[in-house]
Amino acid sequence: MSVELAGIHPTRLELLRLRHRRALAEGIIDILKKDLDALMVTLFQLVKEIPSLRGQIYGALSEAYSLFIEAQMIAGSRKIEEISLGAQPIDFDIDIGERSGVLGILLPTLQLTEGRPSTLGHRFSILDTPAKLDESILKIKVALTHIIKLAEAEASMREILEVMSVKKRQINRIQYKILPQLDAAIRYIELILEEAERQDAIRVRVLQRKRKERALKST
Repeated sequence: MSVELAGIHPTRLELLRLRHRRALAEGIIDILKKDLDALMVTLFQLVKEIPSLRGQIYGALSEAYSLFIEAQMIAGSRKIEEISLGAQPIDFDIDIGERSGVLGILLPTLQLTEGRPSTLGHRFSILDTPAKLDESILKIKVALTHIIKLAEAEASMREILEVMSVKKRQINRIQYKILPQLDAAIRYIELILEEAERQDAIRVRVLQRKRKERALKST
C-alpha cells in the first residue's frame, strides 16, 4: 500500500480509489485490534493458571519430601539408600502435540508418559519398603505432571505473545506509515483538484465578462 506522490494521477477517480484504500486500512486496524483483544483474554487466562500450577507443584513436592523423611524415620537412612540403589529406574518421556487455540493458533500440548521398569515385577520389595516411600514417589509423579502442565502453559504464552507482537507491528505499520502516506496523497489530489476548480471558475468569469463586453459593443 505504499504511495508515492510523484506517481499519483490527480484525478477524481484516483481520489476515490485512495479514499477506499484508506477506509480499508482503517477496517484492517479494527480487525487486528479485535484479534489482539481476543489474544489478550487468552493470555490473561494462562497467566492466572501459573500461580495455581506453581502452588500445586510446591505442595506436591513438599508432601513428597515430608513422606520421604517419614520413610527415613521408619526404615532408617541406610535402608532407604539401599532401596534406592537397588530400585529399577523408570523412564519418563514427554509427548509433544498441538491444539487449535484462539484465532486458530496452534498451541503446544505436553503430556508426561511413564515407561515401564527395565525388569518385570515391582521396582523394589514391598515387604522391605515403608509405605511412606511409595506415597512419596506418587507425590513426585504428581509434581512432575504439574511441572509439565506449567511448561505447556508457558509455551502457549510464548506462542500467543509472538502472534501479538506480529499483529502490533502490523497495526503500527498501517497507523504510522500507510495511513500517513494515504492522507498525504489524498490531500495532494484534493489541493490539485481545488486549484483546477478555481482556475475553471476564473476562466468562466473571464468568458462571461468577454461575452458581456462583446454584447455591449454590438449594441
